[in-house]
Amino acid sequence: MKRYQRPNCAGSFLKFFLLCFLGCFSAQAAELPAVRITQAILNEKSLALWIGVEQGFFRKHGVSVEIIQTRTSTQTIAALASGEIQIAGTTPSVVLNAALAGMDVAFFCGIVNRADGDFMVAPAIRRAEDLRGKKLGVQSIGGGVWSLAMLALDHLGLEPTRDKIFVMVVGDQSVLTQAMAAGRIDASYLGYTFSAILKEKGFSALLDIGRAPIPYQGLALVARRSYLKQNARTVDAILRGVLESVAFIQNPANRDVALKSLVKNLRLSNTREAESGYEVLQWLYSLDVKPHLTGIQNMQRLLAATNPKVAAVKAEEVVDENPAQRVEKTSFYQDLLAHGKR
Repeated sequence: MKRYQRPNCAGSFLKFFLLCFLGCFSAQAAELPAVRITQAILNEKSLALWIGVEQGFFRKHGVSVEIIQTRTSTQTIAALASGEIQIAGTTPSVVLNAALAGMDVAFFCGIVNRADGDFMVAPAIRRAEDLRGKKLGVQSIGGGVWSLAMLALDHLGLEPTRDKIFVMVVGDQSVLTQAMAAGRIDASYLGYTFSAILKEKGFSALLDIGRAPIPYQGLALVARRSYLKQNARTVDAILRGVLESVAFIQNPANRDVALKSLVKNLRLSNTREAESGYEVLQWLYSLDVKPHLTGIQNMQRLLAATNPKVAAVKAEEVVDENPAQRVEKTSFYQDLLAHGKR
């Protein structure tokens, strides 16, 4: 005779509850708006984006972010124009030229609102005049590396055409570093992580751009104005993720995590190579992420010298401060500021 077993109601209810909870959680995760951010910049300045993904800050604020690395700024803006991606991490020269071509784009988040990095030269070059007739390496014409190199030359009183400085498209900053070390180029702009590697090999910085009084909009996020208007909550989530990443990076307790991220994403050999870039972010990053209009106008001035049509673009029309202003009014932002002052 079989003994009757009473069903375990409590266990069944618990399983049902867990299944419902997990189902709701999965559905919620699946419904997070997906945003693809593309960039050609490859140096320490991108750490806030990498950390935002790796530490889950973007997801915490309600958006699923994928960072896509491209080879050149031209590819970055082309992907934005085609609709393949929603946001681009780029610099003023790219956006001003896109606006000139009729693309309705605007900066909405300044991750780095100042010039930075070193203008590195071969050991034999000791003065600005020594660069005449030499080879300057860049990642692409019109991109961030090119922009900062041109600003450095302008500050040093040099002009590529007049002074017969041959501008060569070589590759990203890791490739430029290798080209400098091998003697294939005589000069290049490099972020502090890569310039530190060359300094150990006897190369020198003819100019520390970050210490020079050069107004500039560095790495910033840009999107179509229609996207910014139609996806305000998603855009605000991106800003919150960037801000929390900046606060995380500037907290000394997270130093090891930040260094490991730099090593991985910059393809460095060890954490020692990442230390200079990490230290620089302590003063390069800020919780003020409104785009820097004066810096954009300074780059426009330089571009207009070779392409007068760029002067017709109204710099204020490639800036949208509304997202940053919305986030600055929140208790989330005020808490970040208060914590940072402790």
